[in-house]
Amino acid sequence: MKITNFVRGLGLVAAVAVTGCKSLDITNPNQPDAARALSDPSAIEAVAGGAVRIWFNTYEGLTAVGPLVTQAQTYSASWNNFNINFYASIDADGTRNSRGWQNSPAAAGRTSVEQFWDGYYSSLSLSTNVLKAIRLNGLVINDVTDTKRTEAVALMMQGAALSGIALNYDKGYIIDENTDLGALTYSNRKEMRDAAILKFAEAATIANANVFSIPVTWSGPGSIAYTNVQIAKIANTMAANLLASWPRNSTENALVPWAQVVSLASNGISSGTRFDYVFTGDGGAWYPEILAWFNAIDTGRLHTRVANMLDPSTQTTPWPLAGNPKPNSADRRLGDGSFGTAANALSFGTYVKTASAGTDFAWSATAIFNMARGSYHQSNIAHIRYDLTGTQAPTGAYSGLGPAPVYSAGQNDLLWAEGLIETGTNLALAATLINNTRVTRGGLSAATAADLAAGLRTKLRYEQEIELLGLGPASYYHRRRVAGGLLVGTPREMPVPAKELGVFGQPLYTWGGATPNSPTPP
Repeated sequence: MKITNFVRGLGLVAAVAVTGCKSLDITNPNQPDAARALSDPSAIEAVAGGAVRIWFNTYEGLTAVGPLVTQAQTYSASWNNFNINFYASIDADGTRNSRGWQNSPAAAGRTSVEQFWDGYYSSLSLSTNVLKAIRLNGLVINDVTDTKRTEAVALMMQGAALSGIALNYDKGYIIDENTDLGALTYSNRKEMRDAAILKFAEAATIANANVFSIPVTWSGPGSIAYTNVQIAKIANTMAANLLASWPRNSTENALVPWAQVVSLASNGISSGTRFDYVFTGDGGAWYPEILAWFNAIDTGRLHTRVANMLDPSTQTTPWPLAGNPKPNSADRRLGDGSFGTAANALSFGTYVKTASAGTDFAWSATAIFNMARGSYHQSNIAHIRYDLTGTQAPTGAYSGLGPAPVYSAGQNDLLWAEGLIETGTNLALAATLINNTRVTRGGLSAATAADLAAGLRTKLRYEQEIELLGLGPASYYHRRRVAGGLLVGTPREMPVPAKELGVFGQPLYTWGGATPNSPTPP
């Protein structure tokens, strides 16, 4: 990551270094350079943008996300790129009891455990140094307005990074500008979650109190400049999503503070003027790997479990050896599965787009995965929602280029609706929120308050299965918290990486198999 190397050269992350971990505590031989950099407004503003970029690439990065979404059986692949084949495959007894996280310095699969840890702590390190410059050193970036926008975004990135650790690991370090880096101790995943919620709240408060637009360069090489109002809403959606996605199983899911989720989501990105939190991918510095992989017909597919939900008449699960035929789904997101042009048909086994083509999915006659690795990896349905070229052209998501959403207005609607259902406060509004995707995008029969909580919950889950696809690891977080969502033995969280444990002589451990997740913290 070029920005990481640049910042380290300035001495800005000397104590926490790249990952923000105790294992990388060092004496800084460049302290004078660090002091100068922390007093340079242009450098600090660039560091804030770098924190956003590293967080985006981490949230979308396939080394961790690929195994998660295929373990969740939302997407499917049998390639072992990003360790997907090992972690997503199924043991002979139908479980994943032998496929816990490989957390040993000698294990090839350890990189999937390391990616989130390294990436989120890199982003946290940068955002913390921004706040150190502003809050402790009194740095002014151009004027009060620019200073406040940088402060708000840095706080949101602190929250996003701490959230990433809380969602994925059993414990971690809570670090901000006031932390004594020489006295770091582990905090459990609930403490990590609560620390992130506080940072999101601070970010929203500052954003709501100041008028600004962030630099377009903080959202990739496009022209997106989020306003202070939008930054506050993004922070609220991130917080709502963290609370709802944090549970490791259905028991913990029942303990979610759903009233708080309603409060946050009702002030999130689908409230008022709706918008998606979108970045612009350039296939390099800003690279949405999950879209480049799973919105490409020839590398990733929709799992047959979800395809069967969309069209139970034609899409059998598990995948039959003869393959599944062209669909005829009542859901407009799948439709008849047609896609693209005659050239696409030759390249990807599709058939030319008709008036009944789906908006999100395409059918392919081609079985792209190695059958010897398990026919359950196969699927005839591809996810093409974010391929805005409509032809798998290399100028779009197929190559990691163009719009790349990380949180959607529809996702926020479903968080909001779930909170209303679980608190029993307004089933009519919950139905309306569900229908924003179910009817508007899917063309399906409307949900109503007459469905009652059980019926609305069924329709909600269906929408979550479809609408969360492609939004980083969101579909995995959803599956692990619903009853029966993950196969037995599938890991539900990650251990502290072996390289971190080894520095302090702490014993190696892992999750998955016989020990699926840590005890619920008090």
